[in-house]
This record gives sequence, structure tokens and C-alpha cells, in this order.
Amino acid sequence: MCATKKATGDMYGSRQKLWDMTWLYQEISDFARIFNVEDRGQALIADFKKREADLRQEFGKSKKDLSFVFWFSSASPSADAYVGGKNSASGFIASVLGGHNAITSETEWPTVSWESIIAANPDVIVVASLDRNRWALDKPRRDQIPQKRSRRQPAGGGEKRHIVVMDGQAMNSTIRTLYGAEQVGEQLRKMGLN
Repeated sequence: MCATKKATGDMYGSRQKLWDMTWLYQEISDFARIFNVEDRGQALIADFKKREADLRQEFGKSKKDLSFVFWFSSASPSADAYVGGKNSASGFIASVLGGHNAITSETEWPTVSWESIIAANPDVIVVASLDRNRWALDKPRRDQIPQKRSRRQPAGGGEKRHIVVMDGQAMNSTIRTLYGAEQVGEQLRKMGLN
């Protein structure tokens, strides 16, 4: 996965173009060949491709172009947010669901102030569910998302209550990413945002 990153001084790197499943498919194919289960590897790749195509078809036809912020974690309620960058796996999920990442940084995991998130005015805030329990905010509590905004700023995802929860690991570029897109998609359907 690192093959698509560029060095930036940020330990997570950044991407100049949107991540997609290409490298993941290559890894699945390579491992399947190493373990002599190539048929199973190709079946898994075909399954992932179909599931991605199904999501793109369902959410792409709405033409809503929802803007997303993928909030991974924060050290405290007053601390800046660790969010998925524009071209990260989170950006890929937004694209699959017919939208875009409201965060414009090419950094893989930028730290962004809540004021910047409010200014980005996302339609949907995706909150990571994390099992690590490193900080109190690792628990996916929607009520911990700051609701304050400038009087000059329009209401965004936090005020519209378009807040969904997904597995935090699916925000990384892994085999779980598509599962995360499906998790978010299921919640968007319930909100009538498909």
C-alpha cells in the first residue's frame, strides 16, 4: 500500500491521487499464488469488485455528491481531530458512495481543527469505532462531536445529525475498507441519503 504514498515529513505520508483497491487486489493475488490457492484469491477479488460496483451503482445514481469527514480519533474533546485525508482510503469510501471527502489535505491522516471541519460543512461525519480504548474518545459516541459553529458558518453534518459510525480499521487502506464502505452505506440508506 505504501507504493502509492509520497514522502511529506508526516509519518503517515500522503497521496497525490485517490487510493483504490488496485494494490490490494495485487496483494491478494500474490498471497493466493504463494499459498497455492489462486482460485480462492481470484474469487475474493471478483467478490470485492462486484460489491464495489454495486455500491457505486446504488449511490452514484442519486447525484447528491455528499461531502464526508472521516473522524478517526482525538486525544480529548477539545483537541484537534485526526481525520482521513482527501486521497486516503476514507476518500475512496466517499467516492464509492457517490460523494467526496470534505478534507482537502493530501496528507494521509491530517490533524484538523474542529473549526476547519465546521468550515468544510460536511453532509456526513463518519465516526470511527475503535477497540483500542487509548483515549476516552476512542469509543464511538456521537454526542462528543463538537456542535458549536460560527454564526457565519452554515450548518454541517454535525447539526443535520448525519453522523454514522464505522469500524476504524476500515478507514485504513486494508482488506476491511470495502466492508467500511458497506457499513456507512447501510446507515446512509436508513437516512434516505442513497
